Amino acid sequence: MVLQLEHITKFYTYDKNKQIVINDFTIKFPKTGMVAIIGKSGSGKSTLLNLIAGIEKPSNGRILIDGYELDYHQISEYQNNYISYVYQFYNLVESLTIQENIILLAKIKGKSLSLEKLYEFSDRLEITSLLKKFPRELSGGQKQRVSLVRAFLCNTPILLADEPTGALNDQMANEVMKLLKWYSKKHLVIIISHNYSLVSKYTKMIIDLDSRQNIYDFHHGIDYHKYFFNITKKVSNLNFYIKRQIIYQKNKVIMMLCSQIFAVCTFVLLISGINGGWEYLKNNFNSDPLKDVIEITKKDYNQIFFNDEQIMELKKDKLIDQLFYKLDFNLGSFNSDKEIDLTSYQVYKSNNIDFVEGSYPDCENEIMINQDAFKKYNIKVNDKLDFTIDKQKFSLTICAIINDNVNNGINVYADSNYLNENLQEKIINKASIIAKSSHYQQLLKKYDRDYFVISLHNEYFDSYRTLIDMAIMVAICFLIISFGISLILISIILKTILIERKRDLCLMLSNGLLLSKAKSLFAKEAMLIGMIIGVIAIGISQVLLTMIDIFKISNRVFKIPDLFVLPKLFLSKYDLYFIVILIYIGACFLVGIITSLQISKMDMSVLLKED
Repeated sequence: MVLQLEHITKFYTYDKNKQIVINDFTIKFPKTGMVAIIGKSGSGKSTLLNLIAGIEKPSNGRILIDGYELDYHQISEYQNNYISYVYQFYNLVESLTIQENIILLAKIKGKSLSLEKLYEFSDRLEITSLLKKFPRELSGGQKQRVSLVRAFLCNTPILLADEPTGALNDQMANEVMKLLKWYSKKHLVIIISHNYSLVSKYTKMIIDLDSRQNIYDFHHGIDYHKYFFNITKKVSNLNFYIKRQIIYQKNKVIMMLCSQIFAVCTFVLLISGINGGWEYLKNNFNSDPLKDVIEITKKDYNQIFFNDEQIMELKKDKLIDQLFYKLDFNLGSFNSDKEIDLTSYQVYKSNNIDFVEGSYPDCENEIMINQDAFKKYNIKVNDKLDFTIDKQKFSLTICAIINDNVNNGINVYADSNYLNENLQEKIINKASIIAKSSHYQQLLKKYDRDYFVISLHNEYFDSYRTLIDMAIMVAICFLIISFGISLILISIILKTILIERKRDLCLMLSNGLLLSKAKSLFAKEAMLIGMIIGVIAIGISQVLLTMIDIFKISNRVFKIPDLFVLPKLFLSKYDLYFIVILIYIGACFLVGIITSLQISKMDMSVLLKED
């Protein structure tokens, strides 16, 4: 493989002023051997190395590999197959152990890693005892040696070293140079150094950027073998990197988790509470004694009473099961030892009625009371109530106590079939008809022109449903706002986590990791964090619901059993949990993708120089 730079110029523009760093530079490197680049600070040494590494592009000129101009559309392939880099500021990943740092770039380049070689190089550079430690535990010199071992194990045709001996003592510096010299027998080693006396002992191929020489030729004869067009090896699994990052950032992950537990628990409790409350109401409505009772009155106020023809028409209607005139107990009064105030309703025998005690009337003048009447007046089953009308008394027997949570008030329920005819005659209201039917909507539509068709059950039901709908809308708005704020908070923290690792991303990209794979890596990490947060927050929510159920808190506090019930959205009541988890995973995924894109657009040459 032959590396050539032809008429390379590199300049930077600051406030419309052009600063030339490298001017019309040409060099032909040898296939193997050590080439040293020396010069004062600011002479362009690091810039030249970055140009060779593909981290920066030349302003003018060409970089040739085996006679082919470097294609920057294939820069990742070039960096992956060709380049290993020993950075001036080491660029070790803080979350990884030293051994994991060493194998990271080898895995990115798809190299089969030999532990024997790892320990061989580690022993020679005296870092074997450091392999289980983290970068923060090492000195600058130790980090430099780790960077060298990492580059050696990548085993690429070109090794670039930016001040590889800068942080080392004389003894270790000479050991490193010997190792680089040995490595250069089969590879091209290009180093930057301020120490001319040191590098001159190991190589005669020296580029002095302080001199005016712009042309160098260390290769005699062209011997191309078209190595450049080899296909990049498949990147090895980097899941260990993701796991380490999450462990390393555990405090921030815990912070995100704590911020979301409240939001998710509130969300789950509100949704389950609204659903449980609605289910409770629906169950009560299903046990409403007035469920199939429909009142029909005429719209014509000039003729408010029904005639026989109209009665027959209604009786023949297949939508109506039974038909009676309305009985109006308000024309008289209920009393036992004292006068009592009861609101009366007319009902039909049905399976809907929820009996607390007793059973449906089966004898004359038997009536039912609700639980509120029982509590207020201490009226019991088999007790007698006197009903007085026109100074005539009728004795009514309590045959049952029923639940009627839908209808407010202290109520009594009677069936026309079980009332004395004489009593019926006195309290009958021929302006209203009571029908038994489960087809309220059809009757309403059918007789809308001539009659008022009223169902107290359906009116109550619609009123409660309206209130529930309003509650749901308010809850949804609240949840969207609170959940949105929570997700924004997560995004900020997660973005901070990823931004803190911008140098890690640049390190991997400069070593040939495709941007798509880098985005995938960041996205996987972000999704895993999202899943952890979602699963744990949902788990705590479920534990909370279980505790509420075990200790019957809803019954004690709200007098409603089983208030907190998760709604069945698709397949089961746990669908809500999966949706919440997917929301977290999706939100974190987007943050990971967007952040990695932002980082990739930064100047890698600057980021890699950050200490």
